[in-house]
Amino acid sequence: MSSTVSSRPRRRAATAVVAAAVLALTACSGAGSAAPDDATGSAASPSGGAVPAAAATAVEAAYAGTSGPLPDAAPAVSPGHKVWVVSAFQQVSGLAKIASEIEAGSKVLGWTSSVCDGQNDPAQWATCVRQGTAAGSDVIVLAGVDCAPVAQPLAEAKKAGVLVAGISAFDCSDATQGGSAPLFDVSPSYGDDFEGTADFFTQVGRLRADYVIARTQGRAKVLHVAFQGVSIGEYLSKGFTEGLATCAGCEVVGTVAITPADVPNLRQKFDSGYLQAASANAVVVDLDFMLSLGVQQSLEASKVTDKVVLGGECVVDTIAFMRAGGGVNACIGFSNGRTAWSLLDSINRTFQKQPTVQSTIGWQLYDETNKDSWPADKAPYEGPVDYRAGYTALWTAAR
Repeated sequence: MSSTVSSRPRRRAATAVVAAAVLALTACSGAGSAAPDDATGSAASPSGGAVPAAAATAVEAAYAGTSGPLPDAAPAVSPGHKVWVVSAFQQVSGLAKIASEIEAGSKVLGWTSSVCDGQNDPAQWATCVRQGTAAGSDVIVLAGVDCAPVAQPLAEAKKAGVLVAGISAFDCSDATQGGSAPLFDVSPSYGDDFEGTADFFTQVGRLRADYVIARTQGRAKVLHVAFQGVSIGEYLSKGFTEGLATCAGCEVVGTVAITPADVPNLRQKFDSGYLQAASANAVVVDLDFMLSLGVQQSLEASKVTDKVVLGGECVVDTIAFMRAGGGVNACIGFSNGRTAWSLLDSINRTFQKQPTVQSTIGWQLYDETNKDSWPADKAPYEGPVDYRAGYTALWTAAR
């Protein structure tokens, strides 16, 4: 594994506008006004709900956005490499975005690239890895494919001298993947505040809990659409569960468990779970593909307008659903595109035997209180930094 050093980015402070947004989201819950509770550091409502101070602070920071600057220097570009992307399922827009940005960034670096669609099938994931090795690739990038299901073909790739990188993917050394020897050479560097990929997604999950706590004034009754059987879902759920536990008046009243094998029947499973969770005042989905593949359509058909519906990473479809109204009404964006270009930067540094640097990818919260700042029509969340122009300039200067 490559070492990592910090570029020491600065976080932006929350502004008075952000503080007003936090007040607005609690006020529009219809639960009555809240006053500080000196004993708990929370905002207590007349009916007993309370928003922990830490949750309110986290939400306020998320409205401001937590992305930092790009690195300010890079080693020379290692020339002539072939990149092979193994995407878990190209029908998932977030993974398709990662693959397309890896291709775009590789072109800037002067590298060639190919994408193999794993078609939501572990057997096909293994086939894709082996095809990448046979094609003479210099690096295989696993996009949404965890290590354990492809450990043997990855070992074969490494024996052949292929570099292995993961994005939205977890190494074999991760506890959820069996805790064996690591096989990844490169993973994203999300920032100084995160110990690694697992910690990043755990904290995203916790922020999602903080938001529904604040939005419901400490009385969240959640229907959780949980992505199970994959590590990213486990860490999102871990953070969400831990975060919701800080709210005495909050609970999960139903869970719709979705595994990769359940994707074709996602709408049916959600419909059943939704009917059984009649008391829910909030619906939380782990990732945006769940909205596009059934949850949003179900909510629209049910004419849901009185619940907090928190989407995932703010992909194109989710922003469009929010603009149209009905169903999802909030999301927490983190840039799959910036993560992909950051990963390529780390891959180049690894080829050049240089330590990787932190990128501080961060996140941004969007809902009705900051509609004017939503991503442009037909665009996903990309973040405040033009990462394409920035990395292009960085790599060009380093040639």
